[in-house]
Amino acid sequence: MYKIFINEHPLLISSDSNDVFKQRNMRLMDDDEESINKAIEMLENTDRSIRNFGVLIPTLNELETFQRFKSRFSEITAAGGVIYNQDSDVLLIKRQGRWDLPKGKKDEQEKVESAAVREVKEECGIKKLILGDFITKSYHCYNMENVKVLKITHWFNMLIESDTEFKPQGEENITEVKWFKQKDLDIEKLDTYNSIREILNFAFAQNKETSKIK
Repeated sequence: MYKIFINEHPLLISSDSNDVFKQRNMRLMDDDEESINKAIEMLENTDRSIRNFGVLIPTLNELETFQRFKSRFSEITAAGGVIYNQDSDVLLIKRQGRWDLPKGKKDEQEKVESAAVREVKEECGIKKLILGDFITKSYHCYNMENVKVLKITHWFNMLIESDTEFKPQGEENITEVKWFKQKDLDIEKLDTYNSIREILNFAFAQNKETSKIK
């Protein structure tokens, strides 16, 4: 299944018939060009404050449908991290007044792993970081200078072994870098983006079974 966030609302592309029954408050739309265009327009114009609303496009071929969806956008590849310390606290940054995870655009010849480490170091102002395993990808659409952009972000677990001082990257509108205890972090009430909630929930669930940090 592909889950793409448009204006804070999810668009799901799925070949699993069970998703039709499992997903709540989802508008079902056909897998054709007109319906995909209508789905994008609908989500772009639905108020962000409306929670638990999205579009589900059932398909026989997820990749093929996603490729057709993707052709409508200019693609950006990015990478970032879910960072932990030895106490399993998680690191968040405050960017433009909302909590976020450090991430950024991959350079042309750069590997996503290297981009993830570089961006985390730059945005948090740290020097030492241990790269862990790949978590997942996230998909997020937005408009930039009248161009429709699809940002595909590759997420990795990361570890900071010792206490360190942070220096938020001001030129990226980052004002704070802070540790949160997982047990005290209410992700649903956190002032963040729905795509970031998705990554945090996925990462925490993944790490309940086994530590992904090497």
